[in-house]
Amino acid sequence: MRDAIADAGLSPEQVSNLRTGLIAGSGGGSSEWQIGAVDLLRERGVRKVGPYMVPRTMCSTVSACLATAYQIKGVSYSLSAACATSAHCIGAAADMIRHGAQDIMFAGGGEDLHWSMSVMFDAMGALSTSFNETPASASRPSTTTPSHAVRTSMPN
Repeated sequence: MRDAIADAGLSPEQVSNLRTGLIAGSGGGSSEWQIGAVDLLRERGVRKVGPYMVPRTMCSTVSACLATAYQIKGVSYSLSAACATSAHCIGAAADMIRHGAQDIMFAGGGEDLHWSMSVMFDAMGALSTSFNETPASASRPSTTTPSHAVRTSMPN
């Protein structure tokens, strides 16, 4: 978001403004923190889980953290639509501007990268296995022989 603000040449007053909003989501909450909470519960009891586990595991963590960090004063919420989450957030943000509800919108999504999520997609048979030796060739959505999903990550 820092790069988007800089690229757009927005001032702090434009970012933290009633006419500036944020729609950002994720496909789900952090499986890493959910597993950690359950482990902590089993090992040490409910009191040791603590109240701060909620913002770490909710689907709206992305929008909540960004809105707080950048002091967004306009519309701020999350959408969740599996792999289409970011696209839906961008569309909803465009609608906010189109209908005059907001002047500036930040939109997108983010996901937790934890092995436990990969395991679930692997169990579902949704990950590519045909190109293990040539991973750059694995994602083939527009061919006559598509090869399922490919997990990617981007640095912070």
